[in-house]
Amino acid sequence: MATPNDDEINRGGVCTSERVRLLQDTVVSVRVGRGQDLESWSLHRSLLTHHSPYFATGLTETPRRSTLHTIKLPEDDPDAFALFVQWLYTGRIAARRDKLPAVVCHAWVLGEKLQCPAFQDRVMCRLLACHVSEALNEDTVGLIYDISPPGSRLRAFAVDQFFWNRAENSGVPPQIGVEGVMAVVDFNKDLLERLCDNDTVAVNPYEDGMRYMKVLDYGIGKVK
Repeated sequence: MATPNDDEINRGGVCTSERVRLLQDTVVSVRVGRGQDLESWSLHRSLLTHHSPYFATGLTETPRRSTLHTIKLPEDDPDAFALFVQWLYTGRIAARRDKLPAVVCHAWVLGEKLQCPAFQDRVMCRLLACHVSEALNEDTVGLIYDISPPGSRLRAFAVDQFFWNRAENSGVPPQIGVEGVMAVVDFNKDLLERLCDNDTVAVNPYEDGMRYMKVLDYGIGKVK
């Protein structure tokens, strides 16, 4: 079973020689959230622009001065951004269990905004690891559909996981009630679409994790 292990989840980031070069640049201030939830980081400019076209675009016209430049992300989740910072500098994704799975869902959406598919894939590996033996509940499904766009890999995982955990041969007891998920209108539509297409084969999300990856080798082959 090709479930993600720690090495696969934490692999990546930057190699040592590359990291030294990227850490020689100036730093910028990134302020995430608003009000009492506002958090700030001072991050190396080249590291941000190397991994994120979003930051590369935002910082292209900004001269490298001694004055600290500030980027504001008031609508984003500080805990999710903390995972991005962690991944930038260490290549690791390690979230507190009391914040799972919500923080990784927010982090995946953040990765979409920052145009950083490698970060998204590592976040998805963490989400898969969280639910190898525990099904998504209706709160998590609702969150996924509230913050992610139609057709996203995050939504595809939620649908696949629902069918898999309701399959008789899944080996994982269903922990999500039909009544709860039916309250999520878009999720309901996606389920009906699969049913109308007779596409109800229970895909094992943990063995077929490549379907949710963008650039990461999940161990089953390379993403095109």
